[in-house]
Amino acid sequence: MNKLKPEIVKSPLGKVHVDYKGEPISGVRMDVSKAYGEIPMLLQKVINDNDNHAWKQIKKKIDYIYSNLNYALAGLDKETSFGKEVQKQIRSGKKLFFKPNLVSPLVINPTTHGEDIAATAVTEWPLIAAIMRWFHDKLNISYYEMAIGEASTSTFLFSSLLSKTEGKIITTEAIIEGRSGDFYGGWGFFFVRKYLSERHPSSHKDDPMKGYEDSVAGRFIPPGRARDRLMVYDLNKLHDGFIKERTVAVPGGTVFKEITLNKVIVGGDPHDKKDLKDYPGCVLVNVPKTKMHAQDLITNAIKNLGIGLYPTQKYSSSKIVPSYKDKLPHSPWVLKIDPETHLPVKDETGKYIATKTDGLSGVQSDVILAVQSQNVFMLHVIDGINIINLNHNGDPIAVRVPEGYVWSSLDCVALDLFCARYCFKTVPMDQALKLQKVNQWPTEFVHHSPEAIIKGRNIETQIGLDSPLFRYNLYRYAEERGVGQQKYYVVGWDSLTRTPLASIKGHLGRIDDKKFLELMTHTMYFNYGTILQDFQKGVFSYAKACDQLTGTSLFKNLIDTFDENDDGVIDYDEKGRGNETAQIVILTYSLDILATQPYGDLKRNFITNSLIKYTNENWNPHGHNFMSDMILEGGLAQAFIMSQSENVKEDLFISGMSYGNGMWPSWHTAQYVLITSFIYGSQSPKNISLSSLYGSAFQYADKVLNAGAYTGNISQFNVDSDDIQYGDKIPDNDVDDNTSNPDSINKYFEAIANGADPLGFTFYVPKGYGSLEGVKIPNVEETADPGKTFTVHFEFVW
Repeated sequence: MNKLKPEIVKSPLGKVHVDYKGEPISGVRMDVSKAYGEIPMLLQKVINDNDNHAWKQIKKKIDYIYSNLNYALAGLDKETSFGKEVQKQIRSGKKLFFKPNLVSPLVINPTTHGEDIAATAVTEWPLIAAIMRWFHDKLNISYYEMAIGEASTSTFLFSSLLSKTEGKIITTEAIIEGRSGDFYGGWGFFFVRKYLSERHPSSHKDDPMKGYEDSVAGRFIPPGRARDRLMVYDLNKLHDGFIKERTVAVPGGTVFKEITLNKVIVGGDPHDKKDLKDYPGCVLVNVPKTKMHAQDLITNAIKNLGIGLYPTQKYSSSKIVPSYKDKLPHSPWVLKIDPETHLPVKDETGKYIATKTDGLSGVQSDVILAVQSQNVFMLHVIDGINIINLNHNGDPIAVRVPEGYVWSSLDCVALDLFCARYCFKTVPMDQALKLQKVNQWPTEFVHHSPEAIIKGRNIETQIGLDSPLFRYNLYRYAEERGVGQQKYYVVGWDSLTRTPLASIKGHLGRIDDKKFLELMTHTMYFNYGTILQDFQKGVFSYAKACDQLTGTSLFKNLIDTFDENDDGVIDYDEKGRGNETAQIVILTYSLDILATQPYGDLKRNFITNSLIKYTNENWNPHGHNFMSDMILEGGLAQAFIMSQSENVKEDLFISGMSYGNGMWPSWHTAQYVLITSFIYGSQSPKNISLSSLYGSAFQYADKVLNAGAYTGNISQFNVDSDDIQYGDKIPDNDVDDNTSNPDSINKYFEAIANGADPLGFTFYVPKGYGSLEGVKIPNVEETADPGKTFTVHFEFVW
């Protein structure tokens, strides 16, 4: 039962009570620079130079997080007494299991030991260190009673690749550790162990370092037998000498009636005493990273369990290197896929065979309800010290936004709703409530976002108000299914101003001298992959402006394609015809190639970029257009990106129109630039990207047919002759298939201009895409033949 909160404060709404009903959310705001700042650089010094001073600085930063974390966790304990329940369940034999988000755990670069490309995608290991220490020091839970693990989409892949480059087995558990003997690369749990051991009271006999050697060896010990060590568990692994899977029923399941999960989480067979002893179940501490998601609104507490607990060995179509969980619906419509071609199947009328599901909302709710049904006590601790904007999977465009928060709750629905409201609110509550009433909005949690208006021959930007929460249904859906509730109240501490945190009508603030002062972000959060849903008012205004100014039918096309219920709104459950199903299956197939074939990264990149051929039925021999939805949303994202350019340029197709510095391009130009970005990665022949379709084909031709004369031939490992596929020509001197000279394409073009023989490949593109800025690109041939379009021919077809 909630404790009464009689405090009355002065607020923009007058004298009111702070919130005190619903699920408690307890948090802390801290100084980001004292928490995470410089840790990757410091850790690089620790690894490369054995710099003890750098390690002391890292420990100081984790100490700072730990001391502030107490406000969040002790505050939640005061409201809920969760600590007693956790202690009770641990005494019964369960493990305290920590579940971070490690979707792509390349945080420590294997070569430089600096920060790697996926660091923005994952829960920060220093926060895990602070949380583990809190449970140990405050609740007196032994490190041997703890465990950590994840069902990452990438651990199998990185284990395979790094084992090849290192010439020794790098286990998936070692990827999570971030160290395997003298090898460093991966996440960083080894340094969590190191920190905990050095902050460990001498009177305690539980050694946090014990269990590390098991990770390096890939040695599995069932939780019930691991009584003298802190274990890392790869939740993806279901069968490697131990039967780790258990299928449990989903109460009221919509997408799945039953789900297969790892017994480390849900416990052993309740009818088998020995199995229950080995797998006693867990108390689950869910520690996600708040990020803007490309298929959903945000990734947070719900998604870290609702997607993150599915084991890839069960829910990935790959039989070689399980990666993407492509057997899970990532949107409501799910296409039937041919397992041989990896392409969607059509019926006798030529329509795609598709099944309507509850999509991601149903998938996530199903798994959480299944876990709850196994009496798994759950605590959620949100890593919002840096919130990740624009991207969720470690792409270089991802931006860290220093917000400084850690939030905790026993209810994932209340917590995610609160975090979403924080991310998408930049208008003070008194103003927003008035606007809500006038405009009849479904919520007053709104933020400033760009809108397009016509001025003369141009489409310019003005700032308006919108909210993705107008169009998002997960929290109501999850509440109706019994996952949790939406009503909440906030407690906690603002360490920056040394004032308590609270909420009024769900709005976050702090109390200073009996005054409620709102706390709001200054960032427009969104993801380019969901731009149509994230700031719909802006892209709708752009579409209408394009139609009026240039004669297109873009707005009608958007509505006809996505608006299934004809209400004039495209919500997060209206994601098109299911292209994500096929896209993720093809990405899974491409990762198998990456892991198993010489120059696999180049071929993988070519395959993923060549998805562009399925946006137009005339660009492939089977008449597929299942990716046409993607070209619509991708074009909108491209148009917005171009409007944000600092440089003003003339539109490529509409006379008198310009883009950049707040001006949007025509739809013709946006689509052309998007398509050429797949083909060349640039609109200039001087800046063609090595990661484009052309760049991948060029690198392969140079490395395989030309001994890497342009790209470079510094070998990192020898190619096993057993791995060579038909058509692969491996030169006498091994060529590095991971690295190329960044200027190699320009050097090749210069050599061609000076009379050098062209490389032996032909890359076929649609009519109108064989030149950039009027310059014909070497080795590129335009074609109207659907069988050749977006293929590359060497002495064989790639």
